[in-house]
Amino acid sequence: MRVGDIMTADVRTVSPADTFAEIAKVLADNRISSVVVRDGEDVVGIVTERDVVRAVAEGVDPQTVTVGERMTKDLATIDRKTDLADAAKLMAERRIRHLPVLDKGSLAGIVSIRDLTSWAIEEMTGGHELPDLERSSAALSAFGEVKDA
Repeated sequence: MRVGDIMTADVRTVSPADTFAEIAKVLADNRISSVVVRDGEDVVGIVTERDVVRAVAEGVDPQTVTVGERMTKDLATIDRKTDLADAAKLMAERRIRHLPVLDKGSLAGIVSIRDLTSWAIEEMTGGHELPDLERSSAALSAFGEVKDA
């Protein structure tokens, strides 16, 4: 199974110039926990709900601080053709919950630790004749390592 098979293709994006208040509204309105930051067509970062909470806890004014000032720039990405076990391993190694998915260098989707665990649980309990135990085990292991990050 490949990342592209389970990723969410409808990715919400913001620009580096947007404020944290604006992205908090995007997160809340769309009931999502991360947004990918794009500068034109280039993927340049990510902001998660935890980043927003951390900024507010540090006393940062969400009305004035920009995404570009506080986004995660050391961004891990993965190709849509990558095996799910490899995606799970990368997420566990980097202790991340959201992984933008690229196709020929362009943003194609996003995969979350929730996507991986949902797939793994379905794979193991869905009555499949030959469940993909290796990949589903890797996904569940990644969840165990990332959940406390």
